[in-house]
Amino acid sequence: MKNSILFTIILAAASLTAAAQSPTLQANSQGDMLDLYYTITPAKPASAYALVITPMICGQKDTVRLEPTVIRGARNARKYHRDMRLNHKDLAETAYRKASQADPIVGQIAFNLSDNRMGWMKKEPVTLCVVTEQEGCCKAETLKVECTDPVQYQAPKKPFKPFFANVEDNTGVAGRLTKDNPVLAHISDYKPYDSSRILRKEKGALYVHFPLDKTDLRRDFRDNASILDRIVDITRQIMADSTSHVEKIQIVGLASVEGPQKRNNFLGEGRAEALKDYVQARVDTPDELYECINGGEAWTELRDQINDSDSHYRQQMLDIIDSEPNLDRREAKLKALDRGKAYAYLRDNVLSDQRNSGYVRIYYDYVPDAAAATINKASALLRQEKYDEALQLLRTVQSDQRAQNALGVALYMTGDKEAGIRCFEAAASNGNAEAIQNLKQLQEN
Repeated sequence: MKNSILFTIILAAASLTAAAQSPTLQANSQGDMLDLYYTITPAKPASAYALVITPMICGQKDTVRLEPTVIRGARNARKYHRDMRLNHKDLAETAYRKASQADPIVGQIAFNLSDNRMGWMKKEPVTLCVVTEQEGCCKAETLKVECTDPVQYQAPKKPFKPFFANVEDNTGVAGRLTKDNPVLAHISDYKPYDSSRILRKEKGALYVHFPLDKTDLRRDFRDNASILDRIVDITRQIMADSTSHVEKIQIVGLASVEGPQKRNNFLGEGRAEALKDYVQARVDTPDELYECINGGEAWTELRDQINDSDSHYRQQMLDIIDSEPNLDRREAKLKALDRGKAYAYLRDNVLSDQRNSGYVRIYYDYVPDAAAATINKASALLRQEKYDEALQLLRTVQSDQRAQNALGVALYMTGDKEAGIRCFEAAASNGNAEAIQNLKQLQEN
């Protein structure tokens, strides 16, 4: 390889018997390989002359010189034969063509561009330049230099790997509210209440609190105001929605274990009803929507809290709860434990949180989202590379904006690339992250 400037040569007049056609050059890129194919159609030299055809692959600064081809006229060929014999040289050592065999010179050369010496061909176009020199009996002269149009190495395109994802089921206002309000649950998750449930460990439930031995629901007691507003707001929004609706509002009224069991049962029932009345007064909801449960004394909750505590009396209190079935006698035994010291711990650390209306859970249902189901079924087909089947499904929901990215993938992969790109653009304009990735990937290629 060497630097070469071929374009400042002053061309001499040609002593040719026929004009030659311009050379051609074609390129094919595969990975780091650049294959060049060239055709040179030389002129026919006069009888006493030889033409030396030297092809060169030229860049802006670098040149690769290829093997020359010599074409000899009749007299020049006879002289060449005689000289070879007189000098005892083998004609096979120096290949040449006779003028009568001056057919097009067709060549192919492959360059490995991972070789640092050839790396420049990745960065700049290359040209085939053909230098034609004429040799006579006494002198050699350059007749002409012809160059082809440049060709450029094309980096291999990465295969298009489409991005797409399932779309969310449109669960209406209820589904949207669920993201930030775990008090909401779909009706399929409904659980009937039983006394073995540890409500305080069920995520998402809301509680309102009552003063000791009261069923009056006060907004100014503890954090009741914010909780009540939240319950009412959630219920009101879902009731006003046409695609989702409240199925059930489950309220469990609880009382602490303090005092007679009969009185505490009355408090549990009254507290559940008080919360129901509060919501009904602010949101038009029928009675059958509510499931008001009298949970009575919250012994299950109390036992769980004692079990989780670090109280010195922990095991003794658990033994009393587990062995005494009569609830009033059970309370009396706890009060008597170590002359009231154990019960004082409960009073100061546990019982105040049990004086509440307990657990509130709102269950909802919604109109099935047929479009989302279709889009997600088509996405499953796309993952299996069943693009034609996916396209048929997606055309049935193509008016749904959520379908645009998946539709773009199906169109692009079935050959309608322009339509696919338009779908990607439409989806990306609406913030679809997968469509944005698809467009970026196509732009990089």
